[in-house]
Amino acid sequence: MLSSILKSCTATLGQREKTKQKDKKGSDFEKKRRLHVSILLKITMNRFAKRLPWLDDMKIVPKISIMFSVFSLVISSVGYVSLNQLSNAAEPITADSEKLLTNTTHIIIIYVLIFTLVTICFLVLSFKPMINSLRKSQELHSRSQKVYQDLYENSPALYRTISTDGIIVNCNKSYAERLGYTKEEIIGKSIFNHTADNDIEAMRDSFETWKRTGMVKNREIWLKAKNGAILPTLISASNLYDENQRLIGSNTIIEDISEIYEARKKIERQAILELQFTELKKMEKLKDEFTSMITHELKTPLFPILGYCEMLIKHVSSNNLTSEQQKMIKEIYKNSNKMHRRIRDLLTAQKLEMGRMKFDKIKFDVTEFMIEIYREYLPLMQEKQVDFVNSSEEKLILISDKHRIRQIIDNLVLNSTDFIPVKQGRIEISARSKDEMIVFYVKDNGIGIPKDQQELLFHKFYQVDTSLGRKHGGNGLGLAICKGITVGLGGRMWMESEEGNGTTFYFSIPESRNMD
Repeated sequence: MLSSILKSCTATLGQREKTKQKDKKGSDFEKKRRLHVSILLKITMNRFAKRLPWLDDMKIVPKISIMFSVFSLVISSVGYVSLNQLSNAAEPITADSEKLLTNTTHIIIIYVLIFTLVTICFLVLSFKPMINSLRKSQELHSRSQKVYQDLYENSPALYRTISTDGIIVNCNKSYAERLGYTKEEIIGKSIFNHTADNDIEAMRDSFETWKRTGMVKNREIWLKAKNGAILPTLISASNLYDENQRLIGSNTIIEDISEIYEARKKIERQAILELQFTELKKMEKLKDEFTSMITHELKTPLFPILGYCEMLIKHVSSNNLTSEQQKMIKEIYKNSNKMHRRIRDLLTAQKLEMGRMKFDKIKFDVTEFMIEIYREYLPLMQEKQVDFVNSSEEKLILISDKHRIRQIIDNLVLNSTDFIPVKQGRIEISARSKDEMIVFYVKDNGIGIPKDQQELLFHKFYQVDTSLGRKHGGNGLGLAICKGITVGLGGRMWMESEEGNGTTFYFSIPESRNMD
């Protein structure tokens, strides 16, 4: 039908062209005008054809609607131009031409109405998908907002949103819980209300820096909780804009670095402890050097005192000394020996601590060894009315340092004599074989030792009674030396005691040791 209209228009234009050619008074202007109309129609159709591929990415209903709309526009344009040319013709219009013009006008109107109705129908059909698409976009936007809100609210990091005046307008659950507030108590408050008193200036500087530069990163600020506790944090802030790109506040991320701070403090304390330990080692070395020097200096004057006392006691006749003088010499000799033992204990303890103690290991009969000890102490025990017992097993052989083992037993027996009841005391010595070890023990029925002090007894210089009025002497080195010798011989030492029920000291020595 479109081709018929075009042919009709072309025929009419051709008739007009023949009439004008017969009229010698035809105008060149009219020729140019007809040429312009023809070119305009061709350009319009070509542009419409070239732009059709642009519709490939659109939905089918909008595509068809647009195609019909464009087509209707083209038909209207063609009809309008044709009718305008015919109505403006210089010659009178014949009856046939007028009829053709009328029919053509009706056809164009009908086509325009049809295409308009079809376009409206297609637009109506496309309205529902457009609504659905808009609804989906809104749902997607709502989900995105919810995801963002969930990330903000449930993040383990501390989030808060502030205005340009430093007022908190929002915060997440972690922030509220860490500071001990509810969100209602936080919102509307100043950021300085949650800042530790000592860090107010640091927070103010951080806030001014953000307002000036638009960003703050990893500023260390101490915050204050509701209960008054303070906590170290790292604060980072970025700008927050409204839909018109106006600055309205800041989103702030706060990282609680309490654990990091505690770890840093621990490292610092460790460094201090290491420094103190180094200083202690230096002091310990100085102490050892001092001990070595002082014991040497104390031993030097003791030897002549002991020597002269022994000479006076053995070789000077009692006729030359009064009884009082003899008693004084014996007292000097006794206390000089005591001083010598104290100095010897200091030297022994120092050697054990420094690992310089040398042991002379020999093979000996333990049974005979214990009998010898029993016989030597028996007169003393009888004098003090002490029940002294040796319950050692027979046929015990040991390879070890006999002299050092005797030193341990002597110390334990003499300690027992100081703490047993007068005239009712009992001391038992024994040696038994158990699990390839020879176990020695000294048992008494003395006053016992409290549980909380038993482990401390093996420390140097420790004494149960440290008062100035204590009844028993000693320098607190005896048990420390005994344990050191036992460990040096490859054994161990322990004790059993109940307050008021006596004490038993044990030490074990391996039965077979290489004689190195």
